[in-house]
Amino acid sequence: MEGMDEQKKEEEVKDEVGGAGECEEEPACVQAGRRSPRLDRGRSQEKKAKRAAGVRFKSCASLEGWPGEISYTHTPDMSEVTPADKRLLRQDYVPGVSIRTVTDTAHPACGQNGLYATITFGVGDVLGEYTGKVMPGHWGGEYVTRLWNTGANSDYYRPGVDAQKMGNELRMINDYRSVPGATGPNCKFSRAAIRGFRAALIVAILPIAPNEEFLLDYGEVYWRQELMEADCLPPGSPGDGSSGVKEAGVSAVLPSDLEALENDLREMVSQATEGND
Repeated sequence: MEGMDEQKKEEEVKDEVGGAGECEEEPACVQAGRRSPRLDRGRSQEKKAKRAAGVRFKSCASLEGWPGEISYTHTPDMSEVTPADKRLLRQDYVPGVSIRTVTDTAHPACGQNGLYATITFGVGDVLGEYTGKVMPGHWGGEYVTRLWNTGANSDYYRPGVDAQKMGNELRMINDYRSVPGATGPNCKFSRAAIRGFRAALIVAILPIAPNEEFLLDYGEVYWRQELMEADCLPPGSPGDGSSGVKEAGVSAVLPSDLEALENDLREMVSQATEGND
């Protein structure tokens, strides 16, 4: 009996989903935004249907200027690609880079990891995407970068990527300060949209030759004395400073930032109250 009831439920779900499709066919851009079927393995038909109905991007019909006869997609369509070509396209690791231990005793990160080029990078070449765990706003840390770069304080209260415990090769890029021969960074963060979501890329801003180390500018926030003890700051960085750079920090939220946000919220509440009166 239980098996028959389960089968009946599955048929009802199929009929419901199929009926919706018959009434109005969804545009390809909406279908592309649904959750990948391979992530739903082992789920019941009912759960799969709910998941498919709840996770989607907006229809391309709402995009001004987009031609109606062209399908909009957040992901490349690989339906015509052979398995052999897919293997050629697949990249298990970030290409053109190599993780090495810094051996130069004059380097502030001597004994730690650094990231080096194995091929030539030109200005504007993309190293790859800075990956990790996406964390909510207010989350700070030495490996956090924000997914917004407007220059406003609100950037620090929006989600960011934390590579402290997971990530890829790009988390190994050191800061340029006090590195022998470095006069500034040779790469920087750039924000973009990938697969329909915000992402942080790292892009070369100078020509980078093979065996040359990639160097970022961690930014003023990272080097503030509140974030690191004075004896951990390298010479030339804000604060006291002497030696020791951690592998890859980007930005963090300070108590002063939280206080500023709290004051802004209070002012907004006050204005709203006065308006109601």
